[in-house]
Amino acid sequence: EGRAAMVAAGELEDGLTPVTTTVRFVRPLRLGRQPVVVVSEVDGDDVEQQIVLDGDAGRVVFAHVTTRTGERSSVVPRDDVATSPLSLRRDDLGADGHVTQTKAFELFQEARVLAISSLLPAMRPGRFVVGTSSVTFRDDIRWSAEPLRTSGWISRVGNGSFEMRAELSDGHAVLAESTTTLVGFDPDSQTSKSFDDAERQLLRDLVPTP
Repeated sequence: EGRAAMVAAGELEDGLTPVTTTVRFVRPLRLGRQPVVVVSEVDGDDVEQQIVLDGDAGRVVFAHVTTRTGERSSVVPRDDVATSPLSLRRDDLGADGHVTQTKAFELFQEARVLAISSLLPAMRPGRFVVGTSSVTFRDDIRWSAEPLRTSGWISRVGNGSFEMRAELSDGHAVLAESTTTLVGFDPDSQTSKSFDDAERQLLRDLVPTP
């Protein structure tokens, strides 16, 4: 919505090809009556945006969003990780007949939830939250009655976070890929936390061998 408003206002050239969109979450945004404000700035090939609330105490930032535009490059799907079918819905498509950027994030979120429930059934829900998530588009994602293929794997493990990668492909070429950093979380204190030794080892055992 913010980028569309910039195009309508003549602040951003229409027709730019998005390559990578990265969202860094700062704090939860709870439902409320106060409208959010999207602060946007064009920096070369990048569009930098912040999702904020302005109040009596000043401006509170909830998320940083960076969209890089340019030329896309093709890659082939990984052949050493399991894949699952993922069906598109008609409302995933925009007016141009392609999956929108917003819906691409939702598709990867669905795939990530399924992958985590399969890979990490022993870890209780709420033990980690999304810190940063990015989607890189390799091609337009067009409507297909046949399910696409999605894969997800853990690529890096730290003391209090882990990185999860995912691909969305047509079986021959990657259409989009995602990188998400998930941060350890304590539901009781609502703060980040380090994983314990058992959790950390469980995550490390799931990193594919090069």
